This record gives sequence, structure tokens and C-alpha cells, in this order.
Amino acid sequence: MQMARAYYFYSVCCEAQDNIAGLLDYGNQALTIYRELADTGRVVNIYLIFAQACGIMSMYKTAYDYLVRAMTLSFNSGDYDLTSDALTFYAYYMFKQFNNRFYSEDVRICKFDRIICYCNRAIGHYEKADILSYYRQQLLMSNYLIKASAYLQKAQILNSKSYVDSCEVYFKKSRSLPVDDETLKQESILLQCELFYVKKEYRRAIDTLLELEKNTQLNRHTAPILKNTCKLLAICYGSLNNDAKNLEYIEKTAAYQRVVIREAANKQYADFKIKTMSQRQIDLLESTHTMDIIRKVAEIKRQNYLVTFLLFTLLMIVLVTVVIINLLKRRKRVNNELKVKNDEISQLNTQIVRQKDEIEQRRDIITMQFDMVESFNESITSNIKYASKIQRAALPSIEEVRRVFADSFVLYRPKDIVSGDFYTVGHKGNLKIFIAADCTGHGVPGALLSMLGVSAVNDALCNIQDVESFSPAQTLDSIREFIIKVFDGNHGLDIYDGMDMSICAFYSDSKLLKFASANQSAFVWRDGKIIRIKGDKMPVGRYVKESGSFTLHTMQLQKDDMVYMATDGIQDQLGGKDSKKFLIRSLIVLLEKIGNLPSEEQPGLIIEAIDQWRGHINQIDDITVTGFRV
Repeated sequence: MQMARAYYFYSVCCEAQDNIAGLLDYGNQALTIYRELADTGRVVNIYLIFAQACGIMSMYKTAYDYLVRAMTLSFNSGDYDLTSDALTFYAYYMFKQFNNRFYSEDVRICKFDRIICYCNRAIGHYEKADILSYYRQQLLMSNYLIKASAYLQKAQILNSKSYVDSCEVYFKKSRSLPVDDETLKQESILLQCELFYVKKEYRRAIDTLLELEKNTQLNRHTAPILKNTCKLLAICYGSLNNDAKNLEYIEKTAAYQRVVIREAANKQYADFKIKTMSQRQIDLLESTHTMDIIRKVAEIKRQNYLVTFLLFTLLMIVLVTVVIINLLKRRKRVNNELKVKNDEISQLNTQIVRQKDEIEQRRDIITMQFDMVESFNESITSNIKYASKIQRAALPSIEEVRRVFADSFVLYRPKDIVSGDFYTVGHKGNLKIFIAADCTGHGVPGALLSMLGVSAVNDALCNIQDVESFSPAQTLDSIREFIIKVFDGNHGLDIYDGMDMSICAFYSDSKLLKFASANQSAFVWRDGKIIRIKGDKMPVGRYVKESGSFTLHTMQLQKDDMVYMATDGIQDQLGGKDSKKFLIRSLIVLLEKIGNLPSEEQPGLIIEAIDQWRGHINQIDDITVTGFRV
């Protein structure tokens, strides 16, 4: 038990010094002992420390894993204080990860809603407590600030004043707590300035930010705060058309960003330098110690000979002479040995200086390479994000979809920044058409193929002549011919990629549904049950049976029927306790549960179900689900 406590306090000390390796080493040794002792509280505390360390290094996936373990153990043991602590850290790191324009607005809004939910659970527990420790008062203030920040981000994305009001409510609650932590105070001031900015009170925001910048001393812990301060100052000055100040604070933001990055690199260099110099110093001390021993031995022998000389001077003059000669020889030998040791010490010093120069050169090279990689990565990510905007522009917005199908929804969730899925709608007279497709692959290759598919589909819809004789199956045949022709050995390349596609043609006067599909199905919800319409098992593209035609299905719909189409991304998603696929039967059960709900509520429930299914497993493919009600 005492050994476990020693390891535990070692890990806490390493955390205070940002020694992540030491923290994990000592923490794991303490964790092994506490598990054997079944000390759940200590195990949960170590998991929380591990999660904080991973969060500092932006290793969010690993941090979430530790926090989930902590929440599970503390909840099963009935310690709701520790459960609320873990929920607080989970919400904090999720906000840090998804408060980033790298993610789409739909994903960010979904994550902010989950953050608010986690904060509500933690706040509810803390507010019920009769007495809160100083540590949990800090966590309660953190919850208020995280929740207020999430509302503010949603307000900026959705341009909603109600979310701004919600942000102000929880911001005022955070100010009411007597917490002296400087980091929390600085984050609170930053949030207040963001509120000023959203309410277009730019001068108040600038004055407060300048005061914060002036009173914050730069060190490794405050560099992120100063970076965010200068970033918000640049935005505010830009809103006031003050280009000179805007440029000045953009440059300061970049400088503080480099400070944050280089602190980690410098710490690694310092650790390596200290280890190398320490070993050389040990060698030097050993050499010096050896010389001291040699001198002492020589001095003792000299004294012995002198005593002998005094005792036997009269009787052994010849012997004394020999002894003196031997003494001189030994002195000479000792001097030669000392000279050799001095030469070795000089060589060691020369090697130390040379190695120091080599280490500094390697550090400079690593820093330059890191800056180059960072620049390349930002350039590539920027290009792909812009390509995502182009792809989004080619797809109809939800407003355009609802102009054709009034009671409808579209769940469009790419795996990467750009997607291999696409959808579109069209209408002519009483004919309304809904199309969903999944191209081969995902990411950039899938996105390129999807743009070709969008072009082919739009051409097919524009060429509709007779509304009553329109056939989704013939449309799929013509699109397949177009895809095969485009990929038919151009430039000496044989390309076998294609796409899966579903076409629903709905006549609003007769409520007749015509359907054809390549490797997909349609689902009709009626009175709590799902009717599945299976498509053909061949793609829109090259195939062994590509000469065959697609099958046309017809069905008479009724009022309040809900028609769904979905790509295979949702049914192929891995998850559950055995990491298996979601499968189409699980999708049918889910649609049966939500089919009677309003269409605008259904996408959120589908996302919640698939996220709960996959757990910590990443999304493996693009997900698209569409639906409309008769």
C-alpha cells in the first residue's frame, strides 16, 4: 500500500513538471498495485491524471478512452463525484477538439449538443452537493464556461440570438463562484470578449483583450492564452477595417503558435542534452577520483620511506639511496600517468563540445523540417476544405430539398472532409424525384467520382420529356452507359470504378412511387412497420452483367407513409462490443422506431444511434440517409 502511494505521488510530481514519460511509468506501477487492492477511487484518479496528460498533448482519442474507463468504474462503485469529474474533463477535451473549423458545421453542432448534455449532468450533481471542495468549485466553474462557450459557438454557426442569451446566463453563473485559478480567470475573460465580439461591441472587446495581453506574462502555460487573445484582437480590428492592427496581431498569433510548438521540441532537446552531459560529467568525476587515489597512495608510500630512512640512516645508507632512487622513478611514473589522464580529460571535453554543436544543429534541422511539414499540411488541408465547399455547392441545400419534398430530411455525414456520397432532387409538373448515390471509395477519389455522378444525374433529369412515362430504371441504364463511355480506356487506362444509386420518382397527384436501384434498397414506413424495396445487385458502371437492364418497381403509397433511402455507410459501420457491422436489419429496426416522428428530428436520432453503436471506433465510410413523408 505504501509503495503504491509513493508511485502515485511520483506520478503527480511528474505531471506538475510536464514529464509525461515519468507520469505514465510511475502511474502504471501504482495502477497495478491499486487494482490488486481493488481500490477503485485511486484507480479512477490515476485514469483522470492519464487523461489530462493525453489531453495536454492533444491525444484526444486516448484521453477519451481513459475518461470512459474512469466514468464506468466510478459509476459502478456509486462514487458520483468522480463520475462528474470525468464528465467535466470529457466535455472540456471534446470542446477543445471540435472547436475547430476543420470539422463541418453539422458535425460541430452535433458535438456541441453532446458537450452541453455532459456539462448539464456534471452541473446537476455539483449543484446538489451541500458543500463543494475548492477543487470541485473549479470544476463547476469550468462546466459553466464550457457550456457557455458551446452555446456561443452554436450561436455563431446558426446566427441565433437565443443561444447568445444562454451563453450570457452561464457566463454570469461562472462569475459568481469564488475561484482564484489564474487560467480559469483568463479563459473567462476570453469568453467575455468573444461575447462582446458576437454582439458587435468591438471596442469593449479590444480594450479588455489589450488589458489581458498586458497583464499576462509569457511562459509555456500562458502561450495558448496569448495566442487566442491575439487571434481575437486580429478579428476585432479586421471588423473595424483597421488593416494595420489586424496584420500586426495576425503576426503575433503566428508567433505565439510557434512558441507553443517549439516548447515541446525544446523540452525534448533539453532532456536529451541533460542526459548526455550528465554521463560525460560522471566519466570526468571518475577520472578525477582515480587521480586523487593515485596521489594519496604515492604520498603514503613517500611517508613510509621517509620514516624508514630516519630509523635506519646510520645502518643502511646504501639501502636509503636505493629507496630514494625508486621513489624518484615512481614519481616519474605517476607524473606520466597524470599526464595521460589529463590528455584523456582534454579529449573528453573536446568530444562534449563537438556533441553539443551537433545536437544544436540537429535541433535546428528538426525545427526547420517541422515548420516545412506544418506548412505543407496546412496547404493540403486548405485545398481539400475548399474542394469540400465546391462539392457542397453542387448539392442542393435542405431548403431546396424541402421546396420539392416539403416534409423531408437529409443526413449527409462524410467520413473525410470531402465525400464520395451525393444526393439531389428534381421535379417536373406533378413528378418529384429524389436520388441518393454512393461512389466507389471515399475522400478525394470518391469526391471526384461524385462530381461526375452529379453531372450525369443532372443531365438525365434535364432530359425528361414525358412525365407519365418517366422510368427510374431507364435513367439508371442511361447513366451507366455514360459512366462506361467516360471510363472506356481513355488515355490507355481501364477504370472499373462506378457507383451505387437509388432513384425514387413520386407522383404527388396519384401517390404512385416508381423506384429503381443499383446495389441499394428503399424503405417505406407505414403504421410502425418497414416495407423494404430491394434494388438490383449490380452497380452503375462496369459489371459482368452490365448488358442487363435495371428493374423498375412501383408501389401505391398512402398518406403519412415515410420513404427512406440510405447508402451502405451506415450498415457497414463497425461497433458494438464485438466490433461487428451495424447491418441492414438494425437500420430497419431504427427506422421503425423513428418513422412516426417529425422529419427534422430524425437525423439527430440516427446520428445518436450510430455514434452509440460505433463507440470509440472511427467512422469507416461516408453516411447518407434521406427521407420524405407523403
